[in-house]
Amino acid sequence: MSTTDMEPYIKQLENVFNDIDIEYKKGQSHYGGFSCEGCPDNCCKTVFNHYTLAEYFYFCEGLDKLEDSVMEDVSVRARDYFQQIARVGYAQESLEIMCPVNFDGKCIVYENRPLICRVHGLPSVLHTPGRKGQQWNGCNVFQEKNNGTDLTLIIDRTRYFTLIASIEKGIRQEMVFFKKYKKTISEMILDYLRGQIT
Repeated sequence: MSTTDMEPYIKQLENVFNDIDIEYKKGQSHYGGFSCEGCPDNCCKTVFNHYTLAEYFYFCEGLDKLEDSVMEDVSVRARDYFQQIARVGYAQESLEIMCPVNFDGKCIVYENRPLICRVHGLPSVLHTPGRKGQQWNGCNVFQEKNNGTDLTLIIDRTRYFTLIASIEKGIRQEMVFFKKYKKTISEMILDYLRGQIT
C-alpha cells in the first residue's frame, strides 16, 4: 500500500493531529510559554516506539516530500540507528541517539511527525476502558521549570487516541493486517525504503 492508497486515512489523521497541536499550543501558553527550544534534554534523542499503521503512512507522506539526496542521508542514519538499537537489545531506553530525521536540531518531516512527538512534554492523561488510567506529569525539563506548581491544565489524550484507533481499524481492515505493530522511527524508515511493512 502506498501513501496515495492511504490518502483518505492520512487526511483523517491529519485532522486529529491538527486538533492535538492546537491543544498543545494552548498548554504551552498556559504554562508560561513552555517551549522545547534549546532544550538540553532533547527528546529527539530518546528511542520511542510507534504503534499504528496510521502513523506509519502519515510519516511516509513526509518522507515522500524529501529530495533524493536528503533521503539517501536519512537512509544511512536510519540504518546506523537500527544497528545501535540492535546492539543493546532490550536496553534501548538507555540509548541517546539522534532521530534520523533530525538535521541540525530540526525535524525535516515536522508536519508529518508521529503522535508521541506531538504530545510529549506537557502533562497529560489517558483513560482506557477496563484499565487503570495513565498520567504523565510532563517531561523532565517541564517538571524542573514547574517544580511545585499545580498541574492546572492536563491534556486529555483519550479522545484523540479513540479517534486514531478508529482510523487504525479502517486501515487494518483494508490491508487485512492484524499483526501487532511496534516500530522505532528507524524501522519505519527502513520499511519505507523497502516499500513494504515487515
